[in-house]
Amino acid sequence: MEEDKLKDIFKEFNPELSSSFQFMTKLQKNMEAVEIVKQYNADQKKRNKFAVTIAAACGFAMGVILTLLFPLIEDFVSNFSVSLPFLHVSNLTINFSFISWISIGALSVITALNAYDIALAKLTHTGSTS
Repeated sequence: MEEDKLKDIFKEFNPELSSSFQFMTKLQKNMEAVEIVKQYNADQKKRNKFAVTIAAACGFAMGVILTLLFPLIEDFVSNFSVSLPFLHVSNLTINFSFISWISIGALSVITALNAYDIALAKLTHTGSTS
């Protein structure tokens, strides 16, 4: 029963075949469109890799700079804690070390993310003008 319905539907179907020249022209246009998309994707991938490299370098540099400044910050906080008599210096040192290392990591990650956004925006902007 279902087979007969399908046969009836397809019996009426008689698609019009175009000339081979029209087919080849349309195929050529589609192939060119695919190549344009492939080229765009390759350019985007190259920009993303370069932006990630810049972001990693900036994040690493920020981590190194903050790590080198760590003793100065620690001295500043210890001088600040001496002026506050209700704070215990031993507790503050332990908490400060833990919090400061987490802060250094967070600032490095934030720097890397911002550097990625800026680099990608600049690379996309310069890529669209050329």
